[in-house]
Amino acid sequence: MNLVFDTYPPGEPIVVAKYLKNKKLQKYFNRETAAAVVGAGKLLNGLILDPNMPFYYATGFIEFEDYGLHCIAEDSADEKGHFSEELFIAKGLARVPPISQFKVLQNMPLCFVSIEHHLTGDNAVVYGSTASLLQHVLCSPIESPILMGAGKVYRNGLAEVGFALVSKAEIKVSPFLSVTREAVELFREWLKEEKNHVIS
Repeated sequence: MNLVFDTYPPGEPIVVAKYLKNKKLQKYFNRETAAAVVGAGKLLNGLILDPNMPFYYATGFIEFEDYGLHCIAEDSADEKGHFSEELFIAKGLARVPPISQFKVLQNMPLCFVSIEHHLTGDNAVVYGSTASLLQHVLCSPIESPILMGAGKVYRNGLAEVGFALVSKAEIKVSPFLSVTREAVELFREWLKEEKNHVIS
């Protein structure tokens, strides 16, 4: 298994230019997406990839960046505090710029990594646990190689991301198949065990 696990301390810029063919795409990145593009770039650098290679990515629960999305909820509530579709359309959506709405979509790390590496195979974004991510790998239409990744930005701005090229055979015997913790923790554990790894 080839593995990359990166940690970016709070406030540390995540420089993606080296791993991005179309530099204009950076404006759409939040911290997790930037870390994912860099992590995948490190892992896949120099490899000839089958565009049909499956790719599964687990995103962590958002703790750090909401880009003002809480304003949408506030402006979409009526006088009793209930959601109003009319207020949502008239006021809520107008509160947050479209580019900010785009940045918080949960599938952005997977989308931008796929775009950068021309991956069009089976894919899924998993919101949550290690077990969910590994089950997606086990359902992959091919045995190997399979790209899997996970990322999270914590409340203080710390960003973590991990990527690995794996096979179904490796995952079938994984002791992590029933682990319900967030998936990025899997890569931290693998890093402790793995002798053939890359650390930034």
